[in-house]
Amino acid sequence: MALIAVFLISLSSLAFEVLLTRVFAINQWNHLSFMVIGIALLGFAAGGTWLSLLDAKGGRWEQRLSAEPSMAVIVVLYVFSTIFAFLSLNALPLDYFRLPLEPIQGIYLLLAFVILTLPFFFAGMWLAVAFAAFPAKTGSVYFASMAGSACGAALPALLLPLWEEGRLIVITALVPLVVIPPAIYRKPAAASEPAIVSRSHHRFIAAASVLILIAGGLLLRPGSRHWLSVEPSPYKSLSQALRLPDTHVTRTHQDIAARIDEIASPYIRFAPGLSLKYRGALPEQRAVFRDGDSRLVLYEDLNTETADFARYTLSYAGYHLVPAPAEVLIVQGDGGVAVACALASGAGSITLVEKNPVVAARLAAQYPLSVYAGNFREYLQRFDRQFDVIHVENWGTSLAGSAALDQHYDFTRDSFARYLAHLKTGGVLILSRNLQLPPSDSLRMWATAYQALADLGVDRPGAHLLMLRNWDTYTLIVFRSSPPAGSADISEFIEERNFDLVYSEPVQRHQVNRYAVYDQPFYHIEIMRLYQAFQTEQTDLLLKDYPLDIAVQSDNRPFPSRFIKWHRLPQLYQSTGSRLYYLLMSGEVVVAVVLAEAIAVSMLLLGLPALVIRKKYRPLTAGRFFYFLSVGAGFMFIELFFIKQFVLVFGHPTVSFTVAAAGMLIFSAIGGLLSQRLPAPALPASIVLLVVFLALTMVFCHGLLIRITDGSMMWKVAASLALLAPSAVMAGIPFAAGMRTLLQQPVNRTQAWTANGCASILASIVSVQVALTLGISFIMLAAIGFYIIALVCSYGNRGGLLLRLSR
Repeated sequence: MALIAVFLISLSSLAFEVLLTRVFAINQWNHLSFMVIGIALLGFAAGGTWLSLLDAKGGRWEQRLSAEPSMAVIVVLYVFSTIFAFLSLNALPLDYFRLPLEPIQGIYLLLAFVILTLPFFFAGMWLAVAFAAFPAKTGSVYFASMAGSACGAALPALLLPLWEEGRLIVITALVPLVVIPPAIYRKPAAASEPAIVSRSHHRFIAAASVLILIAGGLLLRPGSRHWLSVEPSPYKSLSQALRLPDTHVTRTHQDIAARIDEIASPYIRFAPGLSLKYRGALPEQRAVFRDGDSRLVLYEDLNTETADFARYTLSYAGYHLVPAPAEVLIVQGDGGVAVACALASGAGSITLVEKNPVVAARLAAQYPLSVYAGNFREYLQRFDRQFDVIHVENWGTSLAGSAALDQHYDFTRDSFARYLAHLKTGGVLILSRNLQLPPSDSLRMWATAYQALADLGVDRPGAHLLMLRNWDTYTLIVFRSSPPAGSADISEFIEERNFDLVYSEPVQRHQVNRYAVYDQPFYHIEIMRLYQAFQTEQTDLLLKDYPLDIAVQSDNRPFPSRFIKWHRLPQLYQSTGSRLYYLLMSGEVVVAVVLAEAIAVSMLLLGLPALVIRKKYRPLTAGRFFYFLSVGAGFMFIELFFIKQFVLVFGHPTVSFTVAAAGMLIFSAIGGLLSQRLPAPALPASIVLLVVFLALTMVFCHGLLIRITDGSMMWKVAASLALLAPSAVMAGIPFAAGMRTLLQQPVNRTQAWTANGCASILASIVSVQVALTLGISFIMLAAIGFYIIALVCSYGNRGGLLLRLSR
């Protein structure tokens, strides 16, 4: 029964963790979702700390807590706290962006963290009890925990299309209650069975379980939807649109990738980059939102005539240079004006690539065009076609800085090379984005295009680039070969629509900043500096001196909306008018704040037993402490490496998280089961083999993943799992084998559990910053480093250096 409880609590807690990432993505922002991993691991580690404190009050606590009636109490507390935590989070008036202005928001934030930690605290407590109480079955406990967690990671992907996030949280929270009847009514194996509750209290446990079931049933009624509904942040574009009169949601679809909402409103007016000289009317529009933001507009009855307004947009400049293109490819993100531009140009064939299958189906129903559901690399690899125009439309989120942690492969150096490789002679690549001050995104896109052209062997890359802007958007046009014959007419196009030239070759200072006038032609000045740096091979010096990180992004570092340089943060703070509010909008700053808090909490969890118990405290030796610390950090770095790498294949971080987490958990469970037969002397050899697998994975992973991007979803999942399987199986051995062979006392097993959990907390946060600053491959390098430390510590257990130092 104990192993069944381990399995079900692991399943339920992992499902809750995955669903919380969806909740944060909707009612806050994607860059806050990573904190859910830290919250979960914090709760697990706190459970181990509590048991270490409990050890001071007497021995055999692991036997009392592992008795079935005691297990029933822990299960009831877990189920209640899970439902309570979600309802509390939904009810708290937490407004993250008012934190610098309203001190009460700090209390709300603290409450949210503490309440969300409770379910994982009880889950971690039971898992630590199981490891401590059944040392001979450590591998079986590890297998049950990891197998349950794997099922919990996969469950939301299967059930979210049927039930929304809140309802599914309640349903999965109730699952562990199935162990209650046998736990409290089954006849004990011995008359003197130890427990923290007597059998006279069993009716109270049963009554609590029934009350929770009734409450869960009431919450799941259709009339209770307002208790469970997850609403988007008021700062997101969906919330703002719904404030307009006669605006309502017409359809909603949720799955593991995103929640898709479509609205109808007579007040939607979307045409980014539209010239103020346009006097006509815009077509009627509907809008589709992903997780409450990233608006995609659908134009009603769109054809060559009704799309005439698109001729007055910045994006149309590329079509002006390639009249009546025969083949157009649109890489669709948010926006929607690209379709109008292509239709207005009289294009012969238009293909849309949209990675979300639900949105792709909606586009196919709206427009009589060819729509491909998948990412653009998958399409280009599967269909080797050449195009006259490739139009990449992705304007970005509605709040600056909120996409700093988002992985996007649309704008890496590798992607630009693919775009250019699939252009016909005379073809153009069009990118349309929002302007930012200080200049950042526009400089990065220009530099990426320049570098991609240079990689192709173009002699004068600058002559193949053109950038225009209006007051809040810009368009970058890249020529595959020499500029088309009609490019001389671009000056007429600009003047007729009052657009501003930012860069062309040649360009004079008096030709820029003429219509949407800034105090200085900031964008032109900085791009010319960048151009001169490329010409004089001093690009590295310019990138180092510029106050923001505008370096070209690669597949190994695909974060095009990340610009912060930490050593220039005071200068950035001053340039924003000394507004702390602005800096808190950046996901990267949030990472630093959470890391500082996690370090403080981890030190408290690790040091609290020693401070409170003092004389009776029996700490781990230094060698064993660092062993479990290193194993926890190493395992989490491996998991985060695969999560981030798989985004390239699956196109969405939540899908990547589900596949990687489920794979890591199920295969490491197999490793834990195999560790049951592993003799203690073989532990170092297993870690050496793991390090070898990790090194090979780091070298070959990206190249292998590129080869599977054009397969079916089943093929992608199977191939991805096969890629991580060897490392995951071997990664499951060190913890389970270490708990069995290195530790003898139950209290030491709880301390090892806490050390493992605290290391996992810090690794989950540090890995984000490592990927942003150095690249995804360095996450795996960190994993290798920590497992080498664990290897040294495992030798130390047999009389080596660390054991002698610990004495």
